Amino acid sequence: MAMRRLAFETGRALRETGQALEHLGLRVQKNDVFKQNFSRHRTVMGVYDKQPSISTDSYVAPSASVVGEVSLAASSSVWYGAVLRGDVNEISVGGMSNIQDGAVVTVSKHNDLGFPASTYIGHYVSVGPGASLHSCTVEDGAVIGSGAVVSEGALVEKNAQVADGAVVPAGGRVPAGQLFAGNPATYVRDLTEDEIGGRRQACEDIHGLAAEHAHEFLPHGTAFRQAEEL
Repeated sequence: MAMRRLAFETGRALRETGQALEHLGLRVQKNDVFKQNFSRHRTVMGVYDKQPSISTDSYVAPSASVVGEVSLAASSSVWYGAVLRGDVNEISVGGMSNIQDGAVVTVSKHNDLGFPASTYIGHYVSVGPGASLHSCTVEDGAVIGSGAVVSEGALVEKNAQVADGAVVPAGGRVPAGQLFAGNPATYVRDLTEDEIGGRRQACEDIHGLAAEHAHEFLPHGTAFRQAEEL
C-alpha cells in the first residue's frame, strides 16, 4: 500500500509539474487556451444573516450545496449533488456523519405540530443517497437508507435504521435500535449488536474516503475560488 501511494503521489507531482510547464510555455506564446473554465456554482453560501459554519476537516463536495444556517461538525462530509438548505431555520450535522450523493436536507420556518422546525443530525449518522430529511431529528448512530424520506417533526432515535425507500410520516418515531421499512414506515425487527457495532467504522471509512476526494480535487479545481475572492 505504501509503495502504491508513493507511486501515485510521484505521478501526481510529475503530472502537475508538466501542466505548469505547459501553461508557462503557452503564456510565453501569448496563448491563453490553457485557462481553466469554472462553474458559477457555489458549494457554500449564506442567506442574509444566516451563514454556514463548517469545520476545517469536514468535506463538502464540489457539486454539493450548503446554504444558510448550516453547521457541519468535525469529520463530517456532504457528497456530490447533496443539498443542505438552512435558509429559514437551522441544520446541524454532527461529527463523523455523512450526507451522501443527492440527499436533500431542509427545514421549516414554523411547525404546526409543535415539534422543532430545524433539522438535527447527530454524530456517526449515515444519510443514504437520494434520501430526504425535512425538519426532523436523527440521533447518534442512526442510518437513513437510500431514497428514504424522514418527514417534518419525525424522530429517528439512537442507532435506529430507516430502510431504503421507507417513509417516516410527519411526527413519526423510529425507536432506538430498530429497523423500520415501508410507506408509512413500520417496525420490521430489532437490529443486531453486530449491525450497530459496525456503524462507527463505516462512518470513519467514509471520512477517510472524503479526505481522498478532497486531496484530489483541491490542487486542480481552484479557479472558482480565485474568482470568488475578486
